[in-house]
Order: sequence, then structure tokens, then C-alpha cells
Amino acid sequence: MSSRSLAALLASTALFFTASFPAAAIEAEAAADALAAAVVKGSHVEATYDSAAEDGGNVTIEGFKITRKSEDEAVSFDEVVIESPSDSDKGVFDSSKITFTGGKLTGDSTGTLGDATLTDVTVLDPKEDTGGGLGSNILFHTAEATDLKVTRKDQPGEVTVDRMYVESGNVVDNVAQDSKGSVEGITIPSALFPPDSAFKPDSLGYDKLVLDVSWDGSRDLKAKTVTIRDFTLSIENGGDLSVEGVLGEVPDARKLNDPNAAQDVTKTQLHNLTIRYDDKSLAGRVLDFLAKQQNLSRDDYAKQISAALPFLLAAINNPPFQNQVAAAVGGFLQDPKSLTIDMAPDAPVSGDDLITLAKTQPGAIPDKLKATVSANTAE
Repeated sequence: MSSRSLAALLASTALFFTASFPAAAIEAEAAADALAAAVVKGSHVEATYDSAAEDGGNVTIEGFKITRKSEDEAVSFDEVVIESPSDSDKGVFDSSKITFTGGKLTGDSTGTLGDATLTDVTVLDPKEDTGGGLGSNILFHTAEATDLKVTRKDQPGEVTVDRMYVESGNVVDNVAQDSKGSVEGITIPSALFPPDSAFKPDSLGYDKLVLDVSWDGSRDLKAKTVTIRDFTLSIENGGDLSVEGVLGEVPDARKLNDPNAAQDVTKTQLHNLTIRYDDKSLAGRVLDFLAKQQNLSRDDYAKQISAALPFLLAAINNPPFQNQVAAAVGGFLQDPKSLTIDMAPDAPVSGDDLITLAKTQPGAIPDKLKATVSANTAE
């Protein structure tokens, strides 16, 4: 079958059983059409494919392509294999595994993508109102992609990602409430940074910037809370920035494009939050860079900044908190190990509460949040 528009794909989603398939299996083109339609539901892109055929109980799709026509960008796969698709009581079909191979990016960004897989998949009916944007009509237990390489037009250097992995669970109303995963080996070459950038990687002694991101969190619908067990951004040979805590009244991500989305975000409540930075050389490299510009040693520069902190923090208008921050940050600058910010208010504090305080009593914000700042607390 030749490439077709999404409208044609949607029209085919009702096609089921043929004699060449076992009972309860879904016909090849119907499976391909449903996958394409589910991928693009709620977005401004189009999905097409060249052919779909049954192959030993599996469905093999050739030339699967997702295109954003307004920007002339596309992601295509030479082959997609849907393992043993069968009729689903939750959507159009279920499959134990879907594999995408031969990935390519074309348009303003060009590149390649290694194998990508989804496991324990349910493709929902795109005609049903399940909300969300690109790909939200596909439920899965795990998703993994490897060896992503991307180059932007008119920009030097290639960005690469070794592996992306997501694990989801506790599905309620077709939305996974639990999510954990990682993006590993995000490599950004120094050449990609503007020549006049103040902090290019090579200015700090890195020939490239290598990042890892990991997360583990869940939403409790009854309590209306989101628990961040861990969110960590790591810079190779640099440091780790981690966040954990509990937030309340977090808006549904599927509704962030609604007209009142900004108002909903301000109702988000902070129950508790810990932000911690563990240095592995980045702070020292930055201090060395800045000290050199001032023709000072690192120690002298750190002492100079530490001495200026009380004056720099005066705008907070909360002397006890200012002194605590000055002592913690000053100590960290002179011996970079870890710096931790804790917020544990007696009762949840909303964004609206903080906006009101910022307008009337900005100095009361640290007390309202019961915020503390400390350095070198858990080596």
C-alpha cells in the first residue's frame, strides 16, 4: 500500500479479522493504521507508511514516517514490527512488543536513531477522547531507544544520546500515574556553543559536555499529589543536581494547552522539597575560570565573593535567612562539596500564596516555606 494521509489511516482503524490470522488477531493494515493514528493523535503531524503485511503472526510495517509538514521535519523508520497484535478490550489492539528499526531524522534536524522498542503495548482508539498530545494514545510498560545522533542545519557539531528509557505503570483512565527512567550519555560538543558564550565547555576544561538525566515519580489521584522520589541531572566529571519532594494540586499534563493552564499551574502546592548539588569538579572549574578573569587565585576570589554575600543578599529582607545563606554558600565556595536547600512548610504553600507574598512581604517567603540552606551536610 502506498503512503497515505492520516485521514485515510483513520478510516481503516475498524478493519479486523481476516482468514490468514488466528482468532482475535487484528488485520495487518488495521494494526498499522491504528498505530499511525494513535501516534499523531492531538498533534499537528501526519503519519504515513508504505506497506503492512502479516508475517508469522506479527505485523511488519515498511516505511513508517511521522511528518511535521509546517516545519518540513520528519522521523522515519525503515521497519516497524508489531508482535502478535490482538483485539483489545481497552483499545484497538494489544501487543507484547513493538520494535522500530532504521530510524532517520530529516529537515532542519538530521540524524539517525538506533532500535526503539515498546513493551506491553495497548494502542487506544484515536476516535475516543483520551486527551494528551503526540503519542499519548499508546499505553506501554517500557519504552527504550538507543544511539540517537542529531545535527542541526547551519550549526556545527553533533548531539548524541546513548540511551533513553522509560518505565510506566499504575494506569488510571488511560494515563500512567507512575513513571521512572533515564536519558543517558547526552553528549553536546563544545563547538555547538556560541563563540562568545561565557561558559563554553572548553573554557572550563571539558572537550564536550556529557549529561545524564534520571527520574522516579508518581501521582496519587486521591491525595492530588505528585511525589518526586528522585530527579537527578548529572554532568560527567562535573556534579549532580538532585530534587526530591511532594507537590500538590499539580495540573494534568494533558491540559497544559488549555486557555486557563497558567492559572491552574499557580494553584500547585509545595508540600516539601529538597534540592541538593554535589560537586565533582564543576564548581572548582567555574571558580578557577572567574578568578583568572580577575587575576586572582581561586581562594582569594572565593573569599572575596563570600565577603560580599551579606550585601548581595540584603534584598531578601530577612536577616536570619540571609545570614544562613551567606554562611552556607560562602562555605561551599571555599570548599565545594555539597549544597542543600530544604523547604518543609507547616502546611502546603501554593504558587498563588507565593505570588501574594512576593508583592506584599517578600522577606516572609523563606519563613513561610521553612526554607533552610546548608553546605557539606552529608559527605
